Order: sequence, then structure tokens, then C-alpha cells
Amino acid sequence: MEIRIFDLDQETAEFAFCCIDYLRSSSSEIAQEFLEFQTGSPSTTAQLGELIELERVVGQADMSMHVRFQSIWQLAYGTAPSLYGEEMWVSMAAMEEITGKSIMRDQWMFSRFTELLDNRVLSHITKERSTPRGRQFLNLNPIAAVSVNFDRMIKTLPMVQIRQLIVEFALPVWRSNATVAASILDRFQRLGIGLALDAVPISGVDKLSEQELEIARFLKLYVATAEPEAITKNLANLSENVIGQVVLCRCETTEQIEAGVKAGVMYFQGYGLAEFLNKPDHVERVLGAGTANNLTRLQLFARR
Repeated sequence: MEIRIFDLDQETAEFAFCCIDYLRSSSSEIAQEFLEFQTGSPSTTAQLGELIELERVVGQADMSMHVRFQSIWQLAYGTAPSLYGEEMWVSMAAMEEITGKSIMRDQWMFSRFTELLDNRVLSHITKERSTPRGRQFLNLNPIAAVSVNFDRMIKTLPMVQIRQLIVEFALPVWRSNATVAASILDRFQRLGIGLALDAVPISGVDKLSEQELEIARFLKLYVATAEPEAITKNLANLSENVIGQVVLCRCETTEQIEAGVKAGVMYFQGYGLAEFLNKPDHVERVLGAGTANNLTRLQLFARR
């Protein structure tokens, strides 16, 4: 048995590397990438104890009971609606319920907890190996992309499925570490995995850098509380190429969907899509006559 003693005031990084090497086989480069995103520390030992307890609960949870899916639809004027893909995530509300913790109110705990959930999701995908419906969108913390579970998933899934993957990262987190982000992007490009920048406010889409527009396959713009006029205004000056990258997310009303279609957006996501597809007159008003002919079959997908 080897015993090492660390002075955590001076040797935090060395201790972290030791833990990573002990828990998993990893190159020093990957371990360093992992640490680059671990900038926060618990404020108290009690908070760290809570995280350990949460990790125990998550480790024992049946993830199939808490995984959620939402369809992403391709809509264009003159064309019938078609299913483009689906996003997969874990219900945070469900996890709060089974843990009894208000995770979303504590930013540090929320960040650490999403890391735990992301790794369980990756393990779930690897184990189940279910065939996705179209492109498969995974909303992850960047730490998950340099984890051993991500590598295991890549080695397990068939290449045809890997090339259907779109990994989403929240824009602020993606921007927080340019060096590691570049390394992750390089890995994705070699594997044929697409990158989506998530949580982009629609009022800030024109402030994305040229580099961000170039590397992102999709830009996920939130419009849950946006009026149709605001959607029209914020999309009006975007180039055709940028419009082609937009996924209008959290659509709640037909009017929001209509504003997006008129602006040239092709991809839509949100709870309002099921209601929209359930109303043939709305579909034909937005997409044109005859586009609602096959809605009965499509409505089953919309409800998932």
C-alpha cells in the first residue's frame, strides 16, 4: 500500500491528479483538461458532504426513469413537418425530488451535480445503445466531454451513430476556457460529432464571434418569453448561413413558430410543437396548404 500526504493549501492540483489517476486510467493531457473546468471549490465541508451524498443517490438511481427526450422538428414553408432529431437529458426536477435537495438554488452544487448526471447519461447511452430518431442531441457540461465515460461511449457506439451526435454546451461555459474548448472541438471534428452552442439569448445572437459562428453546427436560441415581433426583429439582420444554424428552442406558441418560419429558421424545439402539430389548420396557416396531410403519424413523435 502506498501512502501519500498532500498539503491541500499548496498541492491541490497534485492531489487532484492523484485522485484522477486512481479512479480512472487517463493521460495527463486529459486530466489537465478535466481540471481546467474545475475552478470552484465548496464553501464548507458540509457542502462537500452533501455532494458526496448526492453522488451516492445518483449512482444508485435508475436513469431510465429520469431520462427525458424532446423532438426537434424541421419546418419550412411549402413542406410538411418532418422529425429532425431529439434531445436527451435528465430531469433536474425529478432528481431534486428523489434527493430532497434544492440543487438549482446553489450554483456550485448545480455545476457539480450536472457533472454527475452527465456521466450517468453517457453510461446509460453506452449500455442501452438505443437507436436515436434522427440526430441525437446531448446537452453536456464540458467536463463530460473529457471524461472516461465519454471515451467509453465513443468506443462502444457504432460510427454511424457517433456521426449523428450533436453535443450541446452552454455558451457561457464554452467561453470560459478557450484552450480546452479548442481541444474538445478538435476531437469532435475528428470523430464527426457536431457542436451546438446552447443557451444563446435571442437578443444576443448578433454578438456571437465569427469563430463561434464558424465552429457551431447549431445555435440554440431561447424564445420561451419572446414575443413574435422580438423574434422577427432579432433574426432580421442575420445572414442566410447563420439562420441555417438556428434551432428555435422553448417554443410555446404557434405565433413564435410562425415568426421563426417567416425568418427562415428550419429547426424548432419546445413543448408548443405538440400543440402546433395537433392543429392542422395552424400547420397549414404557417407552412402552406397540404402540409398537414400526414400529421396523424407525426403527432405520436411530437408527444414524446
